[in-house]
Amino acid sequence: MPIRLYMPETRYAVASVPLEFYAEVAIRLQAIEGFVSMTRDKEEVTVILAEEDWNSISDAFPGSEAQTHRRMIRFDTVLDFSVVGFISEISRALADADISILSISTYKTDAVLVHESRFDDAVNAVKRALITLNFTHLAQH
Repeated sequence: MPIRLYMPETRYAVASVPLEFYAEVAIRLQAIEGFVSMTRDKEEVTVILAEEDWNSISDAFPGSEAQTHRRMIRFDTVLDFSVVGFISEISRALADADISILSISTYKTDAVLVHESRFDDAVNAVKRALITLNFTHLAQH
């Protein structure tokens, strides 16, 4: 199964927004182009979006916290829900390289966010992991 790596130049922010702003966050994210992720749990709303977009809306959400300077490595392939251990192996390879990640999964894709200072090391670790997993038709775009 060929896996393409999609690695946009975008720098992302991962922000924790107080739950009381859930509706407002959803409204503001509608106008943003590009990748956006929003997850609500019982205590917060987590959003992932381009740093510049976060900077343009963050003042509306007092009490928020954010981590910035994240880069994305997305695995541009649809992994069937029966595939077991893919993210585990990617995570293990990055952990072995002492690289902290945030894993993101959608219905059709998986990605990891890494600090931009470790991005090149992360790409190399991911490529090695894909070869080990016999995903030898690795391509980039």
